[in-house]
Amino acid sequence: MYEYLRGKVEYKKPDYLALDVNGVGYKVNISLRTYDFINAGEEVKLYIYNYIKEDAFKLIGFLEERERNLFEMLLGVKGIGVSLALSVMSTFDIDTIRDLVATDDYNNLKRVPKLGEKKSQQLILDLKSKLKTLDALSIDTRNDDAARHLMIEEELISALEGLGYSKKEINTLITREELKSFKTIEEAIKGVLKKVNY
Repeated sequence: MYEYLRGKVEYKKPDYLALDVNGVGYKVNISLRTYDFINAGEEVKLYIYNYIKEDAFKLIGFLEERERNLFEMLLGVKGIGVSLALSVMSTFDIDTIRDLVATDDYNNLKRVPKLGEKKSQQLILDLKSKLKTLDALSIDTRNDDAARHLMIEEELISALEGLGYSKKEINTLITREELKSFKTIEEAIKGVLKKVNY
């Protein structure tokens, strides 16, 4: 699993690039916005989303950690996979996506190729409850940690509610300081369930 890769861009295409890291070439999928920001021959640091399935393993790279956070949020939307999530991020920047969700503007959102009206509405519905996280992502790259913690908190609450816990019970199970120690939602869920011996 890769957190990030730093290396020289050997060449780039609209949907991926070849990254030379100490003599090893990595194929990294990217959005069109990332494609526009980088040039062949320059050194870049890409935050990596590791896409692993039984029949596929892909590296998806982002110039900023907050972009990767948004990508993970998009993958959580029903009906949206890797290709469509990248298409959304190729069409709109983080600030615009946040505004489209906040204003229920699915008419503009459906400009994304292959997204369509129903999936645009689903995206807004699923991300509406995560506006705090989208706000943090929109503010500044310095808020990467804050955005990640907000996203983990929201997903943890949702997961625990699915297990039958009330918000009051959840608040007694874990503190904000404990939340900050978790880097992923998986770590957070395991940490909480370990406390209650689930």
